[in-house]
Amino acid sequence: MQKSFFDRAIEFVSPKLALQRYQARAVLHVVNKNYDKILKAEQRKYDAASKGRHYSDWHSPNLSVNQEILHALSTLRERSRDLCRNNAYAINAVRVLRNNVVGTGIIPNFKKGPGISASALNKLKTAWTTWGGKTGCDYDDMNTFSGLQSMVMRVVAESGECLVRRVRGTSEDVLPLRLQLLEGDRIDGSHHTGTWDRENTITYYGIKFDKSGRRLGYWIYKGHPSEYGGESEFVSADNIVHIYEVERPGQIRGIPLSCGVMLRMKDLEDYEFTERIRSKVAAAFAVFVVDNSVDDAPTPGSADEIERIEPGMIKHLVPGQDIKVAQPPTVQGFGEFVKNNLRGISAGFGTSYESLTNDYSNVNFSSGRMGWIEMGRNVEHFQFNMMIPRLCDKVLPWFIEACQLKGIIGFNVVVDVSWTPPRREMIDPYKEIQALKEGIRAGIYSWQDVVRMCGYIPEELKEELKQDAEMWDTLKLRPTVDPRFDANRPPDESNKIDDSEKAPE
Repeated sequence: MQKSFFDRAIEFVSPKLALQRYQARAVLHVVNKNYDKILKAEQRKYDAASKGRHYSDWHSPNLSVNQEILHALSTLRERSRDLCRNNAYAINAVRVLRNNVVGTGIIPNFKKGPGISASALNKLKTAWTTWGGKTGCDYDDMNTFSGLQSMVMRVVAESGECLVRRVRGTSEDVLPLRLQLLEGDRIDGSHHTGTWDRENTITYYGIKFDKSGRRLGYWIYKGHPSEYGGESEFVSADNIVHIYEVERPGQIRGIPLSCGVMLRMKDLEDYEFTERIRSKVAAAFAVFVVDNSVDDAPTPGSADEIERIEPGMIKHLVPGQDIKVAQPPTVQGFGEFVKNNLRGISAGFGTSYESLTNDYSNVNFSSGRMGWIEMGRNVEHFQFNMMIPRLCDKVLPWFIEACQLKGIIGFNVVVDVSWTPPRREMIDPYKEIQALKEGIRAGIYSWQDVVRMCGYIPEELKEELKQDAEMWDTLKLRPTVDPRFDANRPPDESNKIDDSEKAPE
């Protein structure tokens, strides 16, 4: 690059300024040379990773899932419980999830496996009915197994996690097995080494792991730490079932389901409270009688001070007194603001807006069905990814072992069990049942699949249908509800093909 007369003149007058000019021109030359590369790199970046002034307060530390949870778990749990005690929407959200995921109970369907006879299978079913259908399965003798499922789901939704401890029963029990439910507070997090010991084990905030990451056991407080002090004991993982929703790989503790909407619920609660107070003040209509005469000057203590206005109050003021009431600003769009927040809260809990609020004012059949279907997917997630594999399937081996110790079945038998969740109510039963019938005819569903979808056990329903058929035959009746016959045709033509249905020649 040749120097111009102007450049040489600046060098003579101010060498420092000339040097700054040359440095700036050199940088500009490099930028111009690599402009296309810089532009392409700028276009390839993620906007969400930008760190401009608009997002300077967005803190996103790169921590492990357990670091994030364990540092905040106690506060999250306490605040969630407070909301579930005092906030109507939080109370109903937990109730909706519990009623839809568990309802009347997730029931087992025992099937015959290798080494087990039909009579032994029937004994096993009877044992489950006697044990799980009564309160003898509960350590506190308060709930059936379905009731324990319901409580587990509630505790998971409210506190994030629940423990089920196996307790050996007595000889007086139906089976030598009882289930004790424990809240997550009972895990003693003070037992924390953070490093591997000589046995190649590590204790991480109350949970002990081996070198492969498998859980060996839990340090459990003998009572709630707020009531019974800090004494704890080690319980083998074989006697503990730990239920929570796993959101990230390696997660060892559960968090309340309201974490994402907890602050929004609290802010909305405070906002509604202030609006109620404003409306209450506005409704407190009172009359003040003012005496404008100046003959009698007020003396200290001659009139009661007015500190509270009540609806319908009539108050005489002494001469010289006046009342000035502040006029709070009116709030526009209160209802729409509350609805928008409740939609976000329902999304955070995984429920529909209508289920959370019981507000069906703006719902038609299509929109209501869409919300019901989407909520059904969330319910199935909790059923088939948490409650069944992490509670039901874990308790089942304990039950089988107890039956073997009791002599109900042998030790070399295999029992195949499937679990049937509670049925979900149909929005339009007639149309939906017709669609299911067509699905069976088309081979999309099996009859047993549809029965399970409706919340029943196929084997039990088949036996009941058989009993119904025998009853109708004994009574020599053919009611229209008998599925063996076509209710739309006379009895003597039920198995005939009408000429109008024949294929054309």
